Amino acid sequence: MSAQGLPERVFLVGFMGVGKTTVGRALAGRLGYGFVDTDAEVEVRAGRSIEELFHAHGEGYFREREWEALLAVAARTRLVVATGGGLFLAEAHRDFIRRHGVSVWLDVPLDAIWERCLELPGRPLFTTRAELAELLAARRDRYALADHHLAAGGRDAEAVAVEIVARLGGAASGESPTDAPHPRGETRG
Repeated sequence: MSAQGLPERVFLVGFMGVGKTTVGRALAGRLGYGFVDTDAEVEVRAGRSIEELFHAHGEGYFREREWEALLAVAARTRLVVATGGGLFLAEAHRDFIRRHGVSVWLDVPLDAIWERCLELPGRPLFTTRAELAELLAARRDRYALADHHLAAGGRDAEAVAVEIVARLGGAASGESPTDAPHPRGETRG
């Protein structure tokens, strides 16, 4: 924990296209923390896009590079980390995140994810809405293991960042006992 009682690292988890990078930048600005996007780190280190890595080397290779990017954040503090959509799925990654910070699942409805992903290039794991729905359904139980669950659909990044600060116990949170985070991340009340 930092001097302000906030975690040294906040890991944003959830499906691709839910806004982890955008919210992460807003949250880092609010907290005065640094910001890392693990997908961007993988691309910089590899000198190739995620899509190119998937096509050239397969998903397993990409997941190994993703793990390396995650390990690199352990040396840094006061950091917000936007994780790739699949990073929180592996038990080893969840354990690492739990030991090194707090996880926040940004949950957005399927239709919103589909609309956002239509605008984003290089999403190698699905090409149809049905494939997206199947992939999201397969991942939801593991995302639900995050420390906090936040419904982020239909909200701007700043509003989501403000709620995260409140859930983490930030000084300006205005959190009431009924809004306090439940141990599994759901809110009471």
